[in-house]
Amino acid sequence: MSQESIRVIVCGDDNVGKSTLISALVKGEYIPNIQKKLPPITISNEDYSECLIELISNSPVKGSSRNSITDKRVSKYIPHTTVLIDTMSSDLVGLQKELKRGDVIWLVYSDHYTYERISLHWMPMLRSLGVNLPVVLCANKCDTTLGDDTSQNSDEFLPLLNEFKEIEACVRSSAKQNINVVEAFYMCQRAITHPISPIFDSKEGNLKPAAVAALKRVFFLCDKDQDGYLNYQEFSSLHTKAFERTADITEYENILRTLDRVIFPETEQDGLHPGISEDGFILLNKIYAERGRHETIWGILRSFSYTNSLSLDDKFLFPKIDVNPDSSVELSPLGYRFMVDLFVKFDKDNDGGLSENELSSLFYPTPGIPKLWRDCQFPSSIVCNESGYVTLQGWLAQWNLTTFLDYRTTLEYLSYLGFDEGSSIKALQITKPRKRRKKQNKVYRQPVFDRNVFNCFIIGAPKSGKTSLLESFLKGNYSEMYSPTIQPRICAKDIELRGGKQCYLILEELGELESAILENKSRLDQCDAICFTYDSSDPNSFQYLIDLRLKYEDTLDEVPCVFAALKADLDKQQQRGDIQPEIYTRDLSINSPLHISSNWATSLNELFIQIVDAATMPSTATAGLEKEPENINDEKYKHIVLAGGTISIMTLVSLWIWRNHAK
Repeated sequence: MSQESIRVIVCGDDNVGKSTLISALVKGEYIPNIQKKLPPITISNEDYSECLIELISNSPVKGSSRNSITDKRVSKYIPHTTVLIDTMSSDLVGLQKELKRGDVIWLVYSDHYTYERISLHWMPMLRSLGVNLPVVLCANKCDTTLGDDTSQNSDEFLPLLNEFKEIEACVRSSAKQNINVVEAFYMCQRAITHPISPIFDSKEGNLKPAAVAALKRVFFLCDKDQDGYLNYQEFSSLHTKAFERTADITEYENILRTLDRVIFPETEQDGLHPGISEDGFILLNKIYAERGRHETIWGILRSFSYTNSLSLDDKFLFPKIDVNPDSSVELSPLGYRFMVDLFVKFDKDNDGGLSENELSSLFYPTPGIPKLWRDCQFPSSIVCNESGYVTLQGWLAQWNLTTFLDYRTTLEYLSYLGFDEGSSIKALQITKPRKRRKKQNKVYRQPVFDRNVFNCFIIGAPKSGKTSLLESFLKGNYSEMYSPTIQPRICAKDIELRGGKQCYLILEELGELESAILENKSRLDQCDAICFTYDSSDPNSFQYLIDLRLKYEDTLDEVPCVFAALKADLDKQQQRGDIQPEIYTRDLSINSPLHISSNWATSLNELFIQIVDAATMPSTATAGLEKEPENINDEKYKHIVLAGGTISIMTLVSLWIWRNHAK
């Protein structure tokens, strides 16, 4: 990418014209009899930007516009200053010192003897010093040694290009006749700002694999209708993104004809293609590389935030965002819209679910399904249809779960997947920090009105029914077979609150990590509520909760909680513990246990609603805190805010359903 300043080390044998080239560049004319070594010379961007832009714009590429790159786009990558460092071959110590500080080497020769010295002395010496810098090879004094031949592709350069990969470019120049002096200077800059070595293998004559992979990803993201071709509208959108101007239809048609001539050299193939295919797009960029249009390729790649190493820029993948530890992060309306559009786009058969092949296609421009999803046992963490395919409901829930647990993963994948509304930060929104108060010598949480995603830990004795509760939450049914939970299990789903309002609830069973998590204050701070469960048909089940709460009293008491008596469809047993559940909860000044059965859908819904109520109005569910009469207006306000926060979700889902029916 661009940098503030680059250092060009001008080196070569004595009397090849190094100092004369520098003076001709700076003064714009030939100056005879100058000193043998010039002091460092700094050249500003403004001095040569117009000239360099003209060089780029006039770069000879058949079938493309001479103004493909605008002044604004080119000047973005021209460094603010360039420092030219003159050297003397006899001063080996000074030369080595400058080489270690340089960014690019301008290596000059002027006759057959100094040409031979390039391969016999200079390049081996650079390698022996461990200097890993791009080299621009300059055949100077071409007015006296080569007549009118100033071609940059002479056979003289080919052996050196094939032998030394460090050589980025070759040029013939003459300081006396002012031939290619500025061009040579520009090539030194271009070796840093638009290097050819990462994208093109000159020996093999092909784009390098990393460049092909990057360009394929660009093609995939630009192929909006996923038909395998870039039509004119898609090509023009890419052109605008890369070069800040729309493409002319004539230019597009010329590219199609150029590709036809290369692919079908012996036949007439005009107007038979619906657009530029992926192979054609790769071939087009190969042609650009062969004809010296590195800037065009880099213009495309950099508009998609690729660095010189052909990796995506970390600042693009992980934009800086400040999140208060007491806040949470959720999808914004823009984020919901992007995710809904993505689902619709890749649900090719319009069956309302993403199959494995459709998911694989969707995640093509990414490193694959996020590791966080695999850790959450995706897709068992969300709602799927009867075929096991991810539904839109489950898709949105999974991204809410991801954003809640690790918003950096969401930011990263928004970038990979082509979120194009500016920074990926726009797809997220940060909730207000959760505040705390102290009353009756007890710290408790303030009500929250701007959150639509809530996290709840499900805690209880083994075999109390925690896993069945999670299965019923997602699927509406459960398995009779008991399987102990070893690793933590998490799932997410949208639920409907009173009055039709919607939010997302994340339920988390802690497994064998229960003790470690309950001892971790930061994890408990992220938890919105805890659901304490026991088996109402097992007389020993509730004592587990009494012992657990006693053990972690200092950390658990601040978190709002709900008690649930599971398996309520079975015969209720008197608990053999120190105290009965109803008396225990009454002494804690919280609601009595809800009697829940996976066979009773109404009871399940009531439990999930009560969990959200505890999360939004913590004072009503904080153990040991005496209740005060609720402010009716506050309760109204809470529901209004929750409803407003989910309008965008419901609107987007309704829009998706309407679009499917319309098809």
